[in-house]
Amino acid sequence: MVTLLKPIGHCFGVLKALEIAKETVKKYPNKNIYVFGLLVHNEEVNEILNKLGIKTIENIDNPIDQLNEFTKDDIVIFTAHGHPLSYEETLKNNGVTFVDATCIKVKQCFDIISAAKEVIYIGKKNHPETKAALTMNNNAHFYDIKAPFDYSLVKSVNPLVINQTTLSFLELKEIHEDIKQHIPNAIIHDEICNATLLRQKAIEELDKDIDTLFIVGSKKSSNTLKLYEVALKIHQDKQIYFIENLEALKKLHVRFKNAAVTGGTSTPNETIYKVKEYLEEIEHDQVK
Repeated sequence: MVTLLKPIGHCFGVLKALEIAKETVKKYPNKNIYVFGLLVHNEEVNEILNKLGIKTIENIDNPIDQLNEFTKDDIVIFTAHGHPLSYEETLKNNGVTFVDATCIKVKQCFDIISAAKEVIYIGKKNHPETKAALTMNNNAHFYDIKAPFDYSLVKSVNPLVINQTTLSFLELKEIHEDIKQHIPNAIIHDEICNATLLRQKAIEELDKDIDTLFIVGSKKSSNTLKLYEVALKIHQDKQIYFIENLEALKKLHVRFKNAAVTGGTSTPNETIYKVKEYLEEIEHDQVK
């Protein structure tokens, strides 16, 4: 048996970003259109953009210098993960048109951060959402999910605690407990995206008869990686595979009785269904 865990497919933020990209192509047919960074973290989605004629600037080492290279003949799309406001100012000063595809959930988090007096921001180092969030408040302190936090940096007794939207509920729970031990009056905002959380909860509640779980998505996708981490932590008695697509699955030699398939919020439906259909073929062959 092969079970599809729901929800699957693109979340609202990814769908909206893709819609914005397609609308931009229609609106500016004679312009050079660029995405400054990865619109979403999925190679197949990036291939769709490429077919639309949209160029992706993936390697961003000196953002302001790179933004200064655009001309009035170019259109720049900012990604779903958010960006520092200084990026917009740079383009405005040069008369370059830009389009903002930032996820509405991410924007809401940025607004909360901007309005706070002091912030502890929990996130993944060098993730674009984290980089952008930390520019929204001069009194924002970065709590790296992979490193100890220096509590001496915090001056107030009740800082706002907020997080990157694609973390796992398991790691966030532990971090919140750590913060509360050091700063009892900290104001906790759990901002995990609901689309991400529902997928994590579906893995947590996986049927006991499932012996194998396939998580489909890009290795660059934070929310997909968190699905994998949640699965490894909760279901140590099961086979857990993190695969990018059908081609990656075909390279594996897997045997299972009952499998489940899920995917990150940036993973296309078509990719997930191809994996499911192939697993059903394998299952049929194994039964024979």
